[in-house]
Amino acid sequence: MRQRYLSRLADFICRWPLAVIIAGVLLAGVGSFYTVRHLEFKTSRNDLIGRDSDYWRLYSEYAREFRGEEDYIVVVESGQPMRNRAVIDALVTNLLSQANNPAPSDAAGAQLFTRDDLFYRVNFDALKNWFLYYLSMDDLKQISGSLKEFKQLLAILQHRAKLDTFFDSMNRMLMQMEVTPEAQRRQMEAFLPTVSAITAQMGKFNGQEEKEGGFLSPWASAFFSQDMLGEAEEEMRWQGYQTFRKGQMFVLLVHPRSGSQDPEAVDEATIPKLRRVMKEVQTKFPDVKINLTGESVLDYDEMHQSQRDATKATALTFVLICVLFMVGFRVVLRPLLAVGSMIIVLGVCMGYTTLSVGHLNMITITFAVMILGLGIDLGIQFIARYEEELSRGTPRADAVRAAIQHTGPSIVTAGITNAAAFFAMGLAGFRGVTELGIIAGGGMLIATVGTMTVLPSLLLLVHRKGEATQIPAQSMATRFEQLLLRRPYLMLTIFGIITAGALVTAGTARFDYNVLNLQSKGVPSVETELRLLNADVESTLFAAIVCDDLKQTRDLQERLSKLPTVATVHSIAELIPEHQEEKMGVIRDIQKELGSVRFDIPPSDPADVELVLRSLASLRLRADKLLRGAVDHGDSTSEAALKPLVEATAQTRAALQSVEPNELQQRLAKYEQKFYADLQSQLQLMAEQADRPMGVDDVPPEVRQMLIGKTGKFLVRVFPKENIWEREPLVRFVRDLQSVAPKATGTPLGLYEFVEILKTGYCKAALWALLVIVILIFIDFRGGYATVLTILPLLVGTAWMFGAMAVFRINFNPANIMVLPLIVGIGVAYGIYVVQRYRESHEATFYSKSTGRAVILSAMTAMFAFASLLIGAHRGIRSLGLVTTIGVISCLVAALVLLPSLLEIARRKGWKV
Repeated sequence: MRQRYLSRLADFICRWPLAVIIAGVLLAGVGSFYTVRHLEFKTSRNDLIGRDSDYWRLYSEYAREFRGEEDYIVVVESGQPMRNRAVIDALVTNLLSQANNPAPSDAAGAQLFTRDDLFYRVNFDALKNWFLYYLSMDDLKQISGSLKEFKQLLAILQHRAKLDTFFDSMNRMLMQMEVTPEAQRRQMEAFLPTVSAITAQMGKFNGQEEKEGGFLSPWASAFFSQDMLGEAEEEMRWQGYQTFRKGQMFVLLVHPRSGSQDPEAVDEATIPKLRRVMKEVQTKFPDVKINLTGESVLDYDEMHQSQRDATKATALTFVLICVLFMVGFRVVLRPLLAVGSMIIVLGVCMGYTTLSVGHLNMITITFAVMILGLGIDLGIQFIARYEEELSRGTPRADAVRAAIQHTGPSIVTAGITNAAAFFAMGLAGFRGVTELGIIAGGGMLIATVGTMTVLPSLLLLVHRKGEATQIPAQSMATRFEQLLLRRPYLMLTIFGIITAGALVTAGTARFDYNVLNLQSKGVPSVETELRLLNADVESTLFAAIVCDDLKQTRDLQERLSKLPTVATVHSIAELIPEHQEEKMGVIRDIQKELGSVRFDIPPSDPADVELVLRSLASLRLRADKLLRGAVDHGDSTSEAALKPLVEATAQTRAALQSVEPNELQQRLAKYEQKFYADLQSQLQLMAEQADRPMGVDDVPPEVRQMLIGKTGKFLVRVFPKENIWEREPLVRFVRDLQSVAPKATGTPLGLYEFVEILKTGYCKAALWALLVIVILIFIDFRGGYATVLTILPLLVGTAWMFGAMAVFRINFNPANIMVLPLIVGIGVAYGIYVVQRYRESHEATFYSKSTGRAVILSAMTAMFAFASLLIGAHRGIRSLGLVTTIGVISCLVAALVLLPSLLEIARRKGWKV
C-alpha cells in the first residue's frame, strides 16, 4: 500500500513540479513573515518549568504579592571607597535624569526610572527614636543602674568641659578601684572600654573624619554592645550605602517594573539602557570598575550569546553542507538544490514553531541547526539514489520516480522515527523539553515532506546540460568493505572488546549541575557574580518565603538563622524591636534620671595641651599599676579591661607628642568640640526616645517597599552561606530550608528543580524515543531480527560516546544532556538506511552503492552541523556540539563497520532480515 501511495506521489511531482515548488515557497514566505511578527524569545529558566509544578504555584503566589522580577545589580569596585561612592551617586543622578527617561537611543518599552526603582542607600535616621528599644532588657537595666555614677561624671564635665577634666576624672576612678570592693570595682571596669576607645580615637583624630566617611561616637561603647557598635561603625563610615569588602565594593539595586508588559520584553529594552548609562558614567571614572549582574542579566546575556552562536552555527552549517555536497557528489547544482529545499523547509518550520509554541527558549534556540543537520540527511539519501539511477542511463523523470519508490520508504521511515523520537520528549514531564520535542518533531515531519516533494521537483526543473551523472570511483572504500566482509567474526570480536571497555569506563561520566559553567568565559555579568561570591557578599540568589503576619515572620527568621547552610536572613522583623511594651518603662526611667544636659566649652588655651599630656601620663601609670596587680592575682577579667587602656594611653601620648605644638593645639580643640558635642547628642538621643512602640509604618520606606507586599504580607529573604551554583551546596541549602519552610520559593528552589527535572526529563525522553522508534521499526520491517540490527548501531555508538566522554573527562551538563534523545534519532537513521538497502538487494555490500556514500555524507552533514556549534562562545552550546559530534561519529562507525559484518553473517547463514 505504501508503494502505491509513493507511486502516486511520484506521478504528481513529475506532472506538476512547478506547482509543488511555488506551494513550498509560498508556505515558507508566509511562515517567515508570521515568525518575524510574532515569535518571542524567553530568557527565564522559570519558563522551562511546567506551570503545574509545586514550584511554579508557590513562585506565582510570591510574584503576585511582591515583584516577581529579580533586581538588576550594579556593582562598583575600586580600592578607593569615596571614589566608589561618587560613582554610585553619579549613576543614580544619570538614571533619574529627564534626559534618560526616555532617551532617544533607548528601545521602546525601556523602563523609565523613578527613585523608588533604585535601592542603594538606607536612611536610618527615622529609627534613631527607637534606638534604645533594640537593646536587651539586661542592657537597659545595666544603663539604668549605672546612671547614678554617670551623672556624677556629667556634673564634673558640665562644670568644666575640657578634655583634661575627663581624663583627670578617669584618674580618680582608677584610684578608687584600688580600694573599692570587688562588686563596685567590676562596675567601674565596665566603663574602661569606653575610656580606651576615647583615648585611642583622640590619638588618631586628624579633623578629616567627616570627609572620610563619618565620626564614630566615642561614647557609643558606654551605652551599646560591641555587636551594635560594629554595625554602627559600618553605618557611620558608609552613611547607609550598600557596601562590601570595607568599601571596595558598592552595590546599587535597580528594581524592574514590568506592569502589564512581558517581563522579558522589559529586560530586552532596559538592560541595554542600564549599560548605556553605566558606560556614560564610566568615561568620567575610568579608574573604577562598573559592572551589571543579577539573575535577569545572566539570563539575558546567556540568551543573546546563544542566539549569536546559533546564528553563526546555522550559517556555517549551510556553507559546510554546500562544500560537502560539492566534494561528495562532484557537482555544484544538485547540492545547491538540496540546500535550497532545506531553506524552504526552515521557513515553514519557523512558521510552525511560532504557531505551535510561539517562542524559543534557551533549550529550543538551536533547533534550526538540528533540522538542518538531520533534514539534509534525507536529501542526501534521495540525491544519492537519484544519481545511481542516472548512472544507469535512466531518464531524469524515471530516476526521480525510482528514487521516490525505492529510497522513499527508508527516507519516510527515518523521518518519522526521528520525529517520533522528538515527539516522545513530550512524555518527559519538563516544559522546556516538551517544547523542543514539539518544535523538532514537527520540523522533522516538515523536512521529510520537503525532501519527498520540493527536492524532486527542483531536480526535475533545474538542471544543466551535460551535468555529470556518474558516481565517483570508490575503489578504496570497496577494498575496505571486502576486508570487513571476509572476516566478519573478527570485526565482531574487536567491536565487542571496544564496547565492553566503553561500558566499563562510561560509569565514571559525571554531570555538572552548575549553570554558570555554561556561560561564555569572560562575560562581565558572570565574572561579577563570581566576584560577589568570592567576596563573601550575599549571593544574587535568595530564597523567598511569604508570611501572613509579623509574629510568623519573626519566628521564621529566628529558626532560619540557626540553619548551618544559611548566611543571613532579612525581613521586616529584624527592624521591629521585640518586647517594646516591657522596655518602655525602663526607657522612661532612664530619660527621667538623665534630665537635660548641656555643655559650655571654654575657649582653647595653649596650656590645654600640657594638661592633656600630663593627665594621659598619670592615667597610664595608674592603669599599668592596676594591670600588674591583676596579673599577679590571676584576675583575667581586670587584665582584659586594663591592658587596652595601658596600650591606648601610651600610643596616644606618643602620637600627640610627635605633632607640632600649634597644630596639636588646633587638633585637640577640634576633638574637644566633637567630644562634648557627641556626648550631648548621645544623651539627647536617649532623652528623645519615642514614647510608643515602633510599628511597621516607622520602617524606612525603601525597606518597606522591598519587604512588605501589595496586600500587607511579609517577605523573608534567605541568603545561602555557600556557593549554591554548585549542586551539593544547593541541595544542602534547599533541604535545610524546606525542613523549616516547606513553602519556600525563589531562584534557589527553581534552580534545584530546573536542573534535576531537565536531567531526568531528557533521560526519560531518550527512553521513550527509543521505545517508540523500536515499535515503529518493528511495524515497518515486520521482523524482530531486522529491528534489532537496525537499532544496534545506535546502542553501540551510544556506549562508545559515553566511554569517550569518560576517557576525555567531558561532563554532561544542562545543555549537552540534550544529546541523549537527539542521538537516538540520529543513530537509528543510519541503521534504517543500511538494513533497508540490504532488504532490497540481499547483499551486505554498501560502499560501492549509493547507500554507503549517502550514509557517510549524511553522517558528515550531521557532524558538520553540530561541530559548527564549537565556534560559539557559549560553553553550553559548544559542549552540545562536541558531545553530539562524538555520538554521530560513533554511530556512523557502528553502522558502516559493525552492521555490514552482522548482515554478512546473516547472509551466510540464510537468516531472514
